[in-house]
Amino acid sequence: MKYHSMLPLTLLATVLIAGCSQAEKTVEKEVIRPVKLFEITESAANQVHKFPAKVTANSRAELSFRVSGQLVNLELVEGEVVKQGFLLAKLDDRDAKNNLMTSEANYEFLSAEFTRNQAMFSRQLISQAEFDSSKAQLKTAKAALEAAKDQLSYTRLEAPFSGTIAKRMVDNHQIVQANQGVLTLQNNHLLDISIQVPEAIVAKYAQTVTHALKAKVRFSAMNDRVFDAYFKEYSTQVTPGTQAYEVVFSLEQPQDVQLLPGMSAELIIAQTTHDQSVFTAVVPMTAVDKDDTNANVVVWKYDPQSGEVSPVNVTLGRVSNEGVEVLTGIQKGDLLVAAGLSQLSVGLKVKPLRWQRGV
Repeated sequence: MKYHSMLPLTLLATVLIAGCSQAEKTVEKEVIRPVKLFEITESAANQVHKFPAKVTANSRAELSFRVSGQLVNLELVEGEVVKQGFLLAKLDDRDAKNNLMTSEANYEFLSAEFTRNQAMFSRQLISQAEFDSSKAQLKTAKAALEAAKDQLSYTRLEAPFSGTIAKRMVDNHQIVQANQGVLTLQNNHLLDISIQVPEAIVAKYAQTVTHALKAKVRFSAMNDRVFDAYFKEYSTQVTPGTQAYEVVFSLEQPQDVQLLPGMSAELIIAQTTHDQSVFTAVVPMTAVDKDDTNANVVVWKYDPQSGEVSPVNVTLGRVSNEGVEVLTGIQKGDLLVAAGLSQLSVGLKVKPLRWQRGV
């Protein structure tokens, strides 16, 4: 009797154990693999690069006299604004004026003598040699007169362009030598913003640098503002000691603030494409897979609605340190699996990898 009473309990335990095993198998089948995702946020044709910039005056000249002498007029101070043609400094010109008067007198005398010799030569009263000698002496006197005028003009230092006195190197009444720096004049109305661009970026922008390269400048002293800059020129010779090329932009002086050469600045450039239908992106190399069955290059796209991944055929472009350029097959906002592609299959359900503290 005990045997028959225990039989239903034994059967019930067997059924429960079998049910638990089946439930555990079902749970194991529903485990979803976590994957690292990479989001396509912008087109590679609209990439932004930031560079430390050097700010210089568009026009800058260190001015000096072409002759030696003593300064008798130098009243300018640094920071003073002058117009083109303004008298900046003057040397003692007494010797130059005396030399000019001597040259003028000599020229007038030889000019009158040449006029007499010309009349006499027409009447054959003097020889051809005497007439030619008189003519040559007059030309020499004229050249000496012009040189004396130049020497007098060299005692005056005038502004070659409108600008600001950036530096004063000598004092008034000081004796200066020829070609010795006296003043530095800068045109701050237009500033040059120069940057050093690595060769990889120069090669990328070389074809569009003149019309599709946009730039903005941010100064450390005014970090909350940005200013538009316009492309000016770029060097095709590498800067010594680096593998970079100089690219220069022009910035007009704002009306409400004073920007000066030497200020710390950052220049931001962006390459844009005029064809909005063209979308390219740079993705990590680990996000690109090759289908061995048909030699197609694919990336694995994640569908956030279904949680499944599927391969998408793509066309690759250039490879750089940032990754590989994808020319076709993806759009902005796509989520791609960034690693572990060999473990994926069509329709496989995955979930985004969630980073936790300490992992």
